[in-house]
Amino acid sequence: MKHHFDTKQRHDASEIEIRTALVRHLAKETRPKNCILAAEAVYGFENRRADFLKLDNYSHAFEIKSDYDNTSRLRGQLAEYSKTFDFVTVVTTSSHLAAVREIAPRKVGLIVFDRQSLTPVRKPQINKQLSKSHLAAGITKLRLLSVLPRNFRKLSVAEARAEAVKKLTVKELRELFLAELVNRFSKSSAIFFTETDTQIETEDLALLRRSSRLFI
Repeated sequence: MKHHFDTKQRHDASEIEIRTALVRHLAKETRPKNCILAAEAVYGFENRRADFLKLDNYSHAFEIKSDYDNTSRLRGQLAEYSKTFDFVTVVTTSSHLAAVREIAPRKVGLIVFDRQSLTPVRKPQINKQLSKSHLAAGITKLRLLSVLPRNFRKLSVAEARAEAVKKLTVKELRELFLAELVNRFSKSSAIFFTETDTQIETEDLALLRRSSRLFI
């Protein structure tokens, strides 16, 4: 389905405007469902950062491209997301939509921000080719050792992750990775839902940021 967006007298949209609109949308959608939300979420290799995460029985990463961003890094970002998270969606503006369509695989969802509102353009499809190494990179040594043989306790975190990749299935690593994310972000998400109502303001987004390095 083609969507047309009015570009007359268009106000350039910043990342914070889009992020606020996305949080309002997801909070309204997920508040009754006990989902977990996280902003600027650090994960995986070299402490990469997802603009936004929604966690329930699945992990859903959102990448924001505002009018002040460019799409030069998007292909690589989506490749990393698609190896790590169950679902991926790009939230962008009408000025970037054509470029994003060219870059994003069809399994990646698309949402367009225009004048404070969000319009879904394409639903995301589940990623069926998750990477063992990408999943393991987002799991702490302690959690990995809970499922590895006891004689692995003296391994370094890199060694534990390498052994996990060898010995565990994608399904097992996905479950551990999701549990890791839920553990890291459940408290900040609960505080956010407790301290906000339906009138979410930009300053409320700080409650969802937990961008500290992943503890190994």
